[in-house]
Amino acid sequence: MRRRFVIVFTIFLIIVSISVFFDVYKLPKEEPLQPPSYQYPLGTYIDGSNMINLNAIAIVDTLMFGGLVGVGEVTLALAYGIMAGVYGGVVRSVMVRFIDALNSLPRLPLLLSIALFYGVPTGNSLKANFFLTVLIVMLTGWNIYARQITELVYTSSVGKSTRRILGKVDIKLVFRSVKRQGLNLLVPSCIDGIATYTGMGVIGGVGDPNYPTLTTLLNIASHLLYDWWLFLVPAVFRGIVLVLLLILADEIRRL
Repeated sequence: MRRRFVIVFTIFLIIVSISVFFDVYKLPKEEPLQPPSYQYPLGTYIDGSNMINLNAIAIVDTLMFGGLVGVGEVTLALAYGIMAGVYGGVVRSVMVRFIDALNSLPRLPLLLSIALFYGVPTGNSLKANFFLTVLIVMLTGWNIYARQITELVYTSSVGKSTRRILGKVDIKLVFRSVKRQGLNLLVPSCIDGIATYTGMGVIGGVGDPNYPTLTTLLNIASHLLYDWWLFLVPAVFRGIVLVLLLILADEIRRL
């Protein structure tokens, strides 16, 4: 196993473990908008909540959003791509054209338009259910990876040999042949979910107060520039998390 993968994965696990701990263990509230100090290392929030707790919750929610989207996108992409790649012929052509049609749609404007139907406007933001947003992000992103899976199965020796046996398609055999590719796509699809939700939050103010992510903290603090710890600390944590995920995605492909 590569040394860099072990180091990065260990750092990632430490950050996740600390975040989960402070997500559960609540520090006492203090005076609102206190800057970082010895007593409050990351400062306090608008309501007096300790920023250690809020950033920990936001990291957990951010990773949960990305993880749910990632698993959903890869699962749908594998199911669709295997079917299209195995059967080939007209079936593959029609299914591939459908994927291409979905890929041609402007994703972010489409997501924001859909969010207007179930979200609740609250001034400059749009309160939208966290898990419903996970679902629509997943359903508009799986097609990106389905195209890759389709071509991988169609051109592989397993796919070719399976197509020769009319009426005896061994889906399990094909799935085992693309399982590695599915694992390679898991972390990138998680990053895709986080980045897409960030775009929805920055452009449309989409978020769920019950599940605040790092982007949610940034949006709320956007009009409080003098209270720099409200947006700078979440921005740093968001950058660290994304960099770690990008390195992990690269290392997993090389394993």
